[in-house]
Parts: sequence; structure tokens; C-alpha cells
Amino acid sequence: MTDFQTQSARLTAWCKDHALPLWGTKGVDPSGGFWESIGMDASPDHDALRRVRVQARQCYVFAHAAHMGWYDDAKAVANHGWDYLTTQGLQGGEDIAGGDFAGCAHLLNPDGSLHDGWRDTYAQAFIILASSWRYRAFDNSAAKAMLYDTLNFLNTHVKADNAGWCEGIPAPAPRRQNPHMHLFEAFLAAYEATQDQSFMDHADHIFGMFTDHFFEPKTQTLLEFFEQDWSPDAKTGDLTEPGHAMEWAWLIHWYARLSGNDAAKYAEKLYQAGVKMGTNPKTGLIINECTIDGRITKGESRLWPQTEYIKANVARARAGHKDGYDNAAQMIDKMFHYYLDTPVMGGWHDQRDADGVITSHNMSSSTFYHIFCCAAEAQYLADLA
Repeated sequence: MTDFQTQSARLTAWCKDHALPLWGTKGVDPSGGFWESIGMDASPDHDALRRVRVQARQCYVFAHAAHMGWYDDAKAVANHGWDYLTTQGLQGGEDIAGGDFAGCAHLLNPDGSLHDGWRDTYAQAFIILASSWRYRAFDNSAAKAMLYDTLNFLNTHVKADNAGWCEGIPAPAPRRQNPHMHLFEAFLAAYEATQDQSFMDHADHIFGMFTDHFFEPKTQTLLEFFEQDWSPDAKTGDLTEPGHAMEWAWLIHWYARLSGNDAAKYAEKLYQAGVKMGTNPKTGLIINECTIDGRITKGESRLWPQTEYIKANVARARAGHKDGYDNAAQMIDKMFHYYLDTPVMGGWHDQRDADGVITSHNMSSSTFYHIFCCAAEAQYLADLA
């Protein structure tokens, strides 16, 4: 417990003193929105295409940071990002029938013009997450309207006939659990922000999809890719990402606390299987991908699966698993050793190979969502202790 408190405080201080100030200045494009990535010297990548979901992720980070009182300029940065997200980010969609709100785009050019107007369900999930936290942090009525408009768009135009939502408009194959995982997260956040039972009903639906389709009971692992009928995809149906198993474990514990559903047993099964097959014995880090029978297909370790391991253990500790405290503390320490020791304080190395060698050359903005949420979850647990 003492070590967890120490490591949690270390991560909170890193966020408050270094990461939020860095990404609230160097990570912001003064002409609008956030840079897709910055270099190891904190110089922006002016030429990178911008994923709209990353813009939403950064809006989430700074709204949540404002809610926690971690960064004095958080509201101003959140407002800056929100203005860009709700203008440039909503381009396209004119071909969607009905003239309704048409969701957000997929990719923008560096100058903010539309590059790809695909309506990606994954991206819509982050619009809901960002809107939920903006409404919760600032009592912002426009964010609440965006939250409901996006939900209505998904249910009107993207809902599948046989459970869940399609990949987007248009809907490529294979189908994936990943957009549904992030919708699950977004609906739980929306429920906490609004107390509207309809969001819990949507979360219930996705949990039912998890038990019916995503969870593989023989190996107790998470399936990633599916045919249209939700059977495992013929080519990629045996692949799993241990980081996603950790993320689902955290989400299921959260869902169990809010819903009263006896769901936590699934979280523990996923966690144990994910750790067993997904831990690199040389580094102790969670790897990127393997098959459900444990054959390694991508032995590298990105930073984000480590944050999800921490979040899973924070949730396990809250649920009474005493080893969760030590596991979380040890991985926070590893995260500082392997990823957060950078030339610019508040930045990170995004990936190491199977031998522990750094293979990334810039800092992806998308990763901050994972790190910040991890730090916030650790702080919540530390406050409960």
C-alpha cells in the first residue's frame, strides 16, 4: 500500500508538473486544435494528418484535468480543442440521409481541411467521451447536446441489425470489438455525467455482446476480429491484444460498480489470461499482440498497454484483490524507467521492442489519453486508501 501511494503520487506529480503543461503548450496548434504528434524535442509535426478521435481524446484529457484541478490552464486548452473539434472535426457527412447531425470525420489535413470524411464508429465513441467529461467538468450545455446528438447519430445510421454497431459509414470488414469497447467506456462516462439510465442501458447491451461474442471461454481471452455474423474472422479471429484485455478488465469493474451487475468474474479471468500470455519475461512489459493460444505475433510493447495494466490493477484493488496495489506500483515504476525518461519532461517513448530497445521516434498525442486516465484512476484509488 505504501509503495502504491508513493508511485501514484509520483505519477500524479509528473502529470501535473510536466505532462499537462507540455501538452497544454507545445502540443497545441495555435491556429486550432492539437498536433497529432510532437518530436522528442517537443517540436510539432506540421505535416501529419490529424485523426479527429485524437482531437477528442485531448479534449477529454484537459476537461478531466480541469475537473481534478490538476492544471490551471486546463479549461482554456479544453475550450481551444473543443472549438476545433466541433467545427473542422464535423466536416463531411452531407451524403448521410435525413439531414440530421452526421457525426465526426475521420481524418483532417494539417491545415484543418477535410481529408477523409469516413464516419468511424471508433471516433464517435471519443466524441461521446469528450462531451461527457466537458459537460461534467464545465456544466456545458453544448457538450451535453453533442453527447445526445452523437448517440442519436449512431443509433439512427450506424446500428447493426444483429447487435452492436457497424464499423462506420461505410462499414468495412472485419467487424471489431475495439469500437464497442470504447463505446462501453463512453456510455459509462455519459451515465456518470448525466445519470441518464439510457446510457446504462447501452452499456448493458455492450456487456451482453462481450459475454456472447468477445469473450472466448475456452482460453478466457478477448477476441478482436469478427465476420458480419459475429463469428471469429476467418483470417484474424485468433488474434488478441493483451492491452485490450487489461482495458476490458478495468471497464468491467467500473461497469459492475455502477450497474450492480455481477460482472467482475469476467474481469479477473481476462486479467489473468492476459498477464499469462501477454507478459514479456525479459522486460516485464505487456506485449502488443498474440494469438489466443499464446503464440506471440507482435512482441513489441507500446506504452499504452502498460497504462491499461495499471488501470486493471487499480480496479482489482478496489474490488478487494490486494495484489493489485503492488502490481500497479511496480508497473508505474517500470513505466518511468522504460517510457517516461525523455529529453523533454512530460513526454514519452511510445514503444520498445521485445528486447527493450526504443523503436519510436516521436510522441504520439493519442497516448496521453491512456497515461492521463491511468494517473487519474491511480489517484482515485490513493484517495480511497
